[in-house]
Amino acid sequence: MTAFGFPFPPPRLAKSNPSLNTLTAKLDAVISSDFRGEDSYWSENTTSFAVQLTSTNETLWSSYFTAKILGEYRDSRSTAVTGDTMFRAASITKTFTVLALLLEKRIDLEDPITKYLPTLRDGSGKDKWAVDFDQITIRSLASQLSGIARESRFNYQCRFHRQDEGLRFLPLAGQSDLSQDRNEMPEDPLKNGFPPIAADDEHLGPCQKTPNDRPCTGSDVIGRARNRSMVFYPNYRSTYSNVAYSLLGLALENVTGQSFEDIIASSILKPLGMHNTSFSKPSDSDGIIPYGFNDWRTDLGADNPTGGIYCTTNDFSKYLRSILSSNLLPRAVTNAWLKPHSWSMSGVMSATGMPWEMLHSTKLTKDGRGVDVITKSGGLWGYSSLIVLLPEFGLGLTILVAGDHRALGELTVRLTGTIVPAIEDFARKETRRAFTGSFVAIAGENGLLSTHSSLLLAVDDVGPGIRIVTWISRDVDFLKVYGHLKGMPEDHDAWEARLIPSNLEHDNGSGREEIWRATAMRKPNANGKSSVWDDFCFTDVDSLSYGGFSIEEFRFVRGRNGGVESVVLSGLRTTLFKGEGVSQNSGLGKQGLIVQD
Repeated sequence: MTAFGFPFPPPRLAKSNPSLNTLTAKLDAVISSDFRGEDSYWSENTTSFAVQLTSTNETLWSSYFTAKILGEYRDSRSTAVTGDTMFRAASITKTFTVLALLLEKRIDLEDPITKYLPTLRDGSGKDKWAVDFDQITIRSLASQLSGIARESRFNYQCRFHRQDEGLRFLPLAGQSDLSQDRNEMPEDPLKNGFPPIAADDEHLGPCQKTPNDRPCTGSDVIGRARNRSMVFYPNYRSTYSNVAYSLLGLALENVTGQSFEDIIASSILKPLGMHNTSFSKPSDSDGIIPYGFNDWRTDLGADNPTGGIYCTTNDFSKYLRSILSSNLLPRAVTNAWLKPHSWSMSGVMSATGMPWEMLHSTKLTKDGRGVDVITKSGGLWGYSSLIVLLPEFGLGLTILVAGDHRALGELTVRLTGTIVPAIEDFARKETRRAFTGSFVAIAGENGLLSTHSSLLLAVDDVGPGIRIVTWISRDVDFLKVYGHLKGMPEDHDAWEARLIPSNLEHDNGSGREEIWRATAMRKPNANGKSSVWDDFCFTDVDSLSYGGFSIEEFRFVRGRNGGVESVVLSGLRTTLFKGEGVSQNSGLGKQGLIVQD
């Protein structure tokens, strides 16, 4: 079966729905038994976390854990982790920066960054590998396609560390220069093949080389960006850049005349009621401070647009709901925002967006159907974070960790591996209850019908959408006709006709109309032979029309109770009613009933 996205309408999930209890019980089991089991390779003694799963309307499930051993609380005492506990969310901040750009009408994503930061031109051309910022657009920066260096500063974010297994580099917090060491007992870089570098070397930059240095300013960011060589030509390949987002924040400030922090507060945080989100360090008791070296008190200054935000799971759930529901942006803009911009250089099913890190996974469903997993991760010392959007299910997941960053990876794998199959099964069952069965044309005002038209629909245990089992139009086997028009094999066992939701809905006053689209799909090759082109698949759902109307448009009508009552086949000028003996007063009314002539 060809993998297919968005096979069912988003399930209508609510905490009051008893069917949700099965999922929440599984998620609790992941946390209580599996996640803290002997096979976990991180210590719960020093690692805290907060997790929430939200629908478009409400938080569906949450879990919180407070480590036994915490870090240094200076201005107040520690408190247990809750949905209002503030974590450093690091690079998830980049999503706020993009949202602010999309909301700012005075910025065009196709403009070069030099339109808003003309000083980036100063000094260009001195080096043959220097960045030509006139060729780099706002969109290129936001989608990690600018080709510029990763960092605007050389600071203390990466170090050598001695562990039992020997010398290694500590991961995370990409803003790094290996010559700058934050460990109290560092390994000597010279013993590991690195040349000596003086502490006052001009290439190290003027700011934040140690925890006690001042934060970088906008001038520092621009100066360093100008002096770094390009990594790639613009729009050639995606590669992660923090300085790109620092520049985007400066562009926003220049256009609005406000500080970046005030822009985010006024355009996003206040409208969404995110009262526990800030760029300023909150009271220690309002957050969670992990044991060991951490960035709880680090002021990122002009790098705030790339990773400076403090946030809670409750506020992140509000934020994810706003994206899923498109509360702040027009729906078309949100749809475009959640699309990939370039393939990853490594992961075959991975892509980069603005600034999304996207996975198209075929390993989360029983039938190998691809699921879009839209994420943004973040990391600062002591903190690891992730937000996940599952648009086809109308779900958002937040995972915030203070302590061992490996806990984030384990949580992500186990929770998404539990959520997606369970919600897919829920959506499949919900669709089966509503749509499966017979739909038939009934008598119109002029008497009995002289010919027969009907549909028989089914939702299988595997496979996308609704399968058309039989399709009769005016006594003709129209399923066979449809297959011929779509270029399918004569043998009907070699292909299937299925209905895929368009997610177009309309309240008609007495219920709801929703549009589905028909498509024809070939079944997998029975002889088991495979080809390099097997995964080269595109779906066309509006290729056939008759008399100016699409043959592949199916307009289902739901009544006030939510049950499907009828379907209008626009191209065939026919309305079919669900079940036998359905009266004409089932919600369409005289104007909605299209009677065969």
